[in-house]
Amino acid sequence: MGKSYAEFYKCALQVNPYSYIQYRGENHEINEDEYNKQILFNCEKNGIKIVGLANHGDCASSENLRNLLTDNGITVFPGFEIATAEKIHIVCLFSEKTEDRSLERYLGVLGIANIEDGISPSEYTCLEIARRIDELNGFWFAAHVTSDNGILKIGKMNNIWTNAYLKAAQIPSTRENIDPRFKNIINNKEPQYKRERMVAYINAKDVSKPEDLDLQESSCLVKMSEISFDCFKQAFNDPESRVKLVTELDENHHSVIEKVEVFGGYLDGLKLNLSPNLNTFIGGRGTGKSTLLELIRYALEITPKSTDSKKTLDSLIKNNLGIENGRVEISISSNIQHGTKFTIVKRYNDPVVIKNTNGKTSNLNIEDILPTIEFYGQNEIIGIVDNNEARLRILDRFLPLQEEFNCQKDEIKRKIKKNRDSITDVYNDMDELNSEVHKLPSLLEKKKTFEELGVTSKLGKIELISKEEEYFNLIITRLSERTNPLSNFQVPLSISDSSDWLHEDLLISCEDIVNTLNDEICILNLKYEKLVNDAKKDIDNLYSEWKIKKDDIDREISQLIKEIPEIYGATGKSIAQEFKSITSNINRIKPLNKQLEEKEKILRKLQEERRNLLEGLRKINDDYEETLRGVIKSLNKKKLKGKVRIQLQPNANRENLKKFLTNLPGIAEKSLEWIDKAEDLTIPSLYADINQGSECLFEKYKSYGLTKAKAEVICNMTIEQKLELEEIELMDIIDIQLNIDSNSENYKSLDLLSKGQQCTAILNILLLENKDPLIIDQPEDNLDNAFIADNIVNELRNSKMNRQFIFATHNANIPVFGDAELIGVLQERNGQGEIKENLIGSVDSFEVRRAVIQTLEGGDYAFKMRKEKYNL
Repeated sequence: MGKSYAEFYKCALQVNPYSYIQYRGENHEINEDEYNKQILFNCEKNGIKIVGLANHGDCASSENLRNLLTDNGITVFPGFEIATAEKIHIVCLFSEKTEDRSLERYLGVLGIANIEDGISPSEYTCLEIARRIDELNGFWFAAHVTSDNGILKIGKMNNIWTNAYLKAAQIPSTRENIDPRFKNIINNKEPQYKRERMVAYINAKDVSKPEDLDLQESSCLVKMSEISFDCFKQAFNDPESRVKLVTELDENHHSVIEKVEVFGGYLDGLKLNLSPNLNTFIGGRGTGKSTLLELIRYALEITPKSTDSKKTLDSLIKNNLGIENGRVEISISSNIQHGTKFTIVKRYNDPVVIKNTNGKTSNLNIEDILPTIEFYGQNEIIGIVDNNEARLRILDRFLPLQEEFNCQKDEIKRKIKKNRDSITDVYNDMDELNSEVHKLPSLLEKKKTFEELGVTSKLGKIELISKEEEYFNLIITRLSERTNPLSNFQVPLSISDSSDWLHEDLLISCEDIVNTLNDEICILNLKYEKLVNDAKKDIDNLYSEWKIKKDDIDREISQLIKEIPEIYGATGKSIAQEFKSITSNINRIKPLNKQLEEKEKILRKLQEERRNLLEGLRKINDDYEETLRGVIKSLNKKKLKGKVRIQLQPNANRENLKKFLTNLPGIAEKSLEWIDKAEDLTIPSLYADINQGSECLFEKYKSYGLTKAKAEVICNMTIEQKLELEEIELMDIIDIQLNIDSNSENYKSLDLLSKGQQCTAILNILLLENKDPLIIDQPEDNLDNAFIADNIVNELRNSKMNRQFIFATHNANIPVFGDAELIGVLQERNGQGEIKENLIGSVDSFEVRRAVIQTLEGGDYAFKMRKEKYNL
């Protein structure tokens, strides 16, 4: 299925033939054939697809130019410029199929008696001519309205200006640059010239030279689903959406789902080219509207927002793609990847495959291509209401530095986690050391008993030799632990990896310096390794020498043991062994005090590092909060003013804290109600209270419902758990309030609104700026028609040039008043959903327009009956 959606086409609507320049008292320096060729060249160069031929009261002189343009694929609306009886200049255009002899007859019908003259006014008034052009199925616009013979310059023509026949007016430049005398009229603020519907303003400069086509004021933009006179005229029924000056079309690029293809299932064979703007899919129930959108969701791996939605999606995908091992292919142009195009292939139950334009697989993922795409299935919008985090996330798109904030936070949180692990390890080491050091007092007391028995004086050398042995053991152990040589410096990349360097000589010199550094590091490591090994060898030699001397001492001690008398039934030998064990343990444990002091120094350093890291995280959060407050203030003041108001409650969401505490033994969610009630609760203050003990924690929060038993459980957390608690971030809450009074400002919070009003408030925000598509299945759910017509439609019309929307809908207001660039009418045939080729397009297509009436308005009879009932 080819491209069927409406898009803007560039139109030069007042191009004159070779002979026109005589009316300006000038002559061309080229012949007619060359003039025509240059007109064609400049049309193609400037992307002009439609030309309106409009010589003064003449048709025949345009024939050669018309034929050349038509033969080269440029659509020509033939016509002429005439003056009305009031001497107002107007341009009249007719269908591309209109023959020259018919145009000459039209001149007579419009009251031009002498077509040879070319400049004499008609015998009919402007409004009479307008009526006759309408009967001839033609189109007219008021030419150069602020210049000589223009309707505004002539003056006192407000009866014509305000008449419904006038649909288009030519202005010389932009609206901002209009003659100050006419600015209020142009902006529809002059009471006597006030129109019920704004006129369409176009640029259509009198082109008398080929180079005139290079000027912006020579052409305008008209949106059509196909280039035809019928679609052209239809566009002027909705000028705000379909007619623009060239200068008014913003070059705001956004991501676009360009094409969707389905292979297998209910929509097997469906191929859609989507509009970059507003796409709507309509049809009876069961024709596949939701299926189409859910297949897009599946291919883009967008997670459903609820368990029920997930079950629905799984079932739908299984019944479509699962049975036939089908797939979905989606072509995308990515804004964040600067317009790069990708093809996404999602096969049933397989990982998604992303291909570049060359057909090779990409290393990017969906989030790299469409990071902020939004999808809402039926009734999923209402799910945001009860989800504080989801409310907050819909503001992410307005935060220009959100990705930078996230990167900074991720990095500092990684460091905090590493710090926590290090502190936990130090505490564990200190616990082990303390468990040993705590044995020292009892050992010393036992040793004192031996002193009182007179054993120490006889066996003192046991203590000394044990002390020396412990000394050797410590040194040998420490030397064995010396396994951390210097690391080589790693360069980011090698110069030889690439050839496109601007200053290769300097970079090679840099690389040489690094290589020299690494050579020196290698030498130092070898030297270090030799020094350690030499030290080990020398110590081993001394230790061997010492052991010889120890053997002499052991023999001496053995002799002394024989002289020790039996004490309370214990032999001298057993007394000596006990004394040796005690003194050995004392000598082993005493050095641990020094290790404990070292660990305490390390702990203090880690704690200082932690304080700085946590403060760094708070600073990042402060900057985020400041940015968020600015965004909310701007939204309230501008884009949401009079409709929705957002209020920020910083750190008011305490769910993360409660979720953490429920992991403690005996702590249920119900017992944590005091956390929501507690005023001014912050994580740093709670952490400090816990460290002061259960009595302090209980006293501070008992008035909010904390019991003494729960306070003791919380305070009995492990060191690691306390550190984890200290890292918890309380999230913000945004209070979204809807203005429920159309005549003033009376805002109510979401919790106090009906479901329809809640969806209204959320949709107002969702429709605001985002560079990635918004896809909604039946956005009208829970909303009344008045809101859709007065609110959603206006937002869609304002936003769709800067964002792609894809909706499935049963509501006529969205595709019709929203002026959808693409309306796809789904039907069922032979058990399959399909879109016929003539039932996809825009409202300027007769078949599509008729299908909208049949599908969404209840058919022709119902549509006409409502019109009669309303007496319209």
